[in-house]
Amino acid sequence: MLPSLSDEFNDGIVGTSWHIQGKDDGQGPYYNNNQGRNSQFIPESISEDGGLLRIRSEWNEDFDFATGYGVPPVTTGALISKDFLKFGYMEIRCRVGKSPMSAAFWAVGNDNRGELDVFEHVGKSWDPQKDNPDDSRTMQMSIHNWSRAINDSLGNRRHWTQKHTLGFDVTDGMHVYAADWTEDYIKFYVDGTLVRTLSKTEADQIKLNGLGAWVIDQKQRIWIDCELFDWEGRVSELKPEMFGPEAVFEVDYVRDWKRGVGGKHQHAGHGPNLVSNGSFATSLDGWKTEGNVSIQDVSKWTFWKDNRPSDDPNAMQIGAGGPGASTQTISVTPNTKYLLTAYLRTPATTGTLEPSNLRGTPLVFHKGWMGVENYGGSRLTRKLYHNWFQSYSIEFTTGANDTSATVFFNNTETNRGGLLQVDGVSVVKLKDLRSDAK
Repeated sequence: MLPSLSDEFNDGIVGTSWHIQGKDDGQGPYYNNNQGRNSQFIPESISEDGGLLRIRSEWNEDFDFATGYGVPPVTTGALISKDFLKFGYMEIRCRVGKSPMSAAFWAVGNDNRGELDVFEHVGKSWDPQKDNPDDSRTMQMSIHNWSRAINDSLGNRRHWTQKHTLGFDVTDGMHVYAADWTEDYIKFYVDGTLVRTLSKTEADQIKLNGLGAWVIDQKQRIWIDCELFDWEGRVSELKPEMFGPEAVFEVDYVRDWKRGVGGKHQHAGHGPNLVSNGSFATSLDGWKTEGNVSIQDVSKWTFWKDNRPSDDPNAMQIGAGGPGASTQTISVTPNTKYLLTAYLRTPATTGTLEPSNLRGTPLVFHKGWMGVENYGGSRLTRKLYHNWFQSYSIEFTTGANDTSATVFFNNTETNRGGLLQVDGVSVVKLKDLRSDAK
């Protein structure tokens, strides 16, 4: 374990391994920048108590904000590691505060070229016009390229993102999140379970502005912070009472290990795909359809070529000229955790990453869903709003006597028009690596 990048937060002193953002310690503007996104970083928001790092976010109207600060009166905190990591294992045990703030565990290089987000968790949805109530169950993993010298378009800097629906509320208790980062892939874990592997080859197939997405090949500093993302809702809808005593991001520990040159993770990937014809190579075989559902060759369309959700040219298209639905029932094992993943695109949505476009208007969701039901638990769904293929996933655990589950995709959009396109559908059994080690 790397002492300079790890902390149990037991000594009552924050700062041995970390710089507290907004505190001028003579190390330059990178450390002394106190303006977060729609919030201001202040050292007073950071504390260590009872073996926990605590980052408190407050509606702080009496605070003397920095010159030019023109966003909601919210103060919060951020830590940046003093040392760098290049390829290794990053792990955090934490609980997210119950507030609109996004708590994050991430890393970025000094030149800002490559950003790696292990997670961004929003503790509580706040905008009534954003019709997706699952914020506190969503784990967002991302790779960004923020270098203006490489990529001039702000909207093209989010190179890869996965929105993953967890089986729990991130504000209800402590959970362990981790990433194993090598020169060839990164694996994301939740409570010892592998939820996503992104290979360098897969990432570099994603082309935005002509560039591949694997930009995490340089040493990076680790961040632990809270920010307020205006693409999660209109900041005009925020209220002081949303920042109560539970608006605290609590961290039990951060542990990091450096991986040697050529080091690889020894844990195997997931088992076989339980979905039949999840890539829709030639037909809709294996799927029960209703309404307007068809196969569409999308290989010549920019949104497919830039994201490459699969190697074949076809996708399932739902809602061409009216509503449609497609389902498949799969065989499962009782009392077992599974992961449903699919690449989805819907054009009649906001479809932008420019925050300035979202401050005055709500994020527009398309009335299209993916989900799973009839597995022994509540019906789980995921709505979407990107006009390019993006990976989404939902984890679910089967009931004590359930041997089947139904995967579904539907589109009921009538007012805004547009289609729902689906590709790369899979359901795999999840393996808890901690139980394997016993």
